[in-house]
Amino acid sequence: MTAAEVIAQFNNENPNIQIDDSQKVEWLKKLESMVIENVISTHEHDLEDETNIGISVSGSTLIVKPAGTLADHIDSFDMDTELLVPAPYDDMYVFYIDQRSKYGTKDTKLYNIASTQFNNIYLAYQQYFNRNYKPKETKGMLFNHSRSEER
Repeated sequence: MTAAEVIAQFNNENPNIQIDDSQKVEWLKKLESMVIENVISTHEHDLEDETNIGISVSGSTLIVKPAGTLADHIDSFDMDTELLVPAPYDDMYVFYIDQRSKYGTKDTKLYNIASTQFNNIYLAYQQYFNRNYKPKETKGMLFNHSRSEER
């Protein structure tokens, strides 16, 4: 699903909410960054493809760099960006825009409903990711809860 498809779905379901599509793209970019930071980057995964080469031109300079990294995904985020979260969890994006739009209305009942919808599907996606991808090894522990040797 692309950002444009999410925005079109939201606009069709909420024709009376007048929020600029560029603002919705920024919200989706923020959510995508949160998903990468809090879910994807904490696990071993195959969602990046650094074997592909991206070629671009800046003035008279040819720029060659790996394509398909998650950082590049965020850097180039726009309406045509293919979003990372797969179906059936991709409604998360529509629920996030709904939650953000309801926040601006100051209607706490509608905001709480939208927040609950978003939080439930975000949690379901986290659980899906935890089931399907191995967590990364932690480098150190804040607390050591192992028993020390008896003295």
